[in-house]
Amino acid sequence: MIKTILKWISNVLLGLLIIIVVISLISSFKGRKDPEHIPSVLGFKTMPVLTGSMRPVLEPGDMIVIKQIDTKKVKTNDVITYWIGNKLVTHRVVEIVNGNGNTSFRTKGDANNVEDGKLISPDKIVGRLAYKIPKGGYITNFIKSGKGFVLFFILPIVLLLGGEIKKVLFEVTAKKEKNHSDDMEV
Repeated sequence: MIKTILKWISNVLLGLLIIIVVISLISSFKGRKDPEHIPSVLGFKTMPVLTGSMRPVLEPGDMIVIKQIDTKKVKTNDVITYWIGNKLVTHRVVEIVNGNGNTSFRTKGDANNVEDGKLISPDKIVGRLAYKIPKGGYITNFIKSGKGFVLFFILPIVLLLGGEIKKVLFEVTAKKEKNHSDDMEV
């Protein structure tokens, strides 16, 4: 009974691992084809914090998770990620500016002395901060490295395949021994 439950749990975990790897690979390939595409899973996007402009809320090396949002729902004090040229910035909304039928957002980094120079139009907003993973950016950078890729992708696959091969060989050997012992009894 316990073996059946453990086998079922390991199969579910293997399935989840395969799904995560496939989604990661698809997102990675999309990101390489289109540098302005930010990989997304179920509307959530992850990215590392590179600067200290949002200290103490966000530290360099943290990983942030951004949730896509209807820009009409952005409020003052929300932390949003947006495009400025070809770079992403994550700052706090300090004012919502309505003028000429258009809405734009004034932003400021928590650690900065002055507000950002340009107003942000809704089409530049990527999403709102959902949560942060302290020091998660360091982990992501390690996983992207050669050693991290081997440790987090190649090694688990080799271990899983090795376990399956061992199981098949054990079953074949047990079947041969059973057949051999049946032949001896005759």
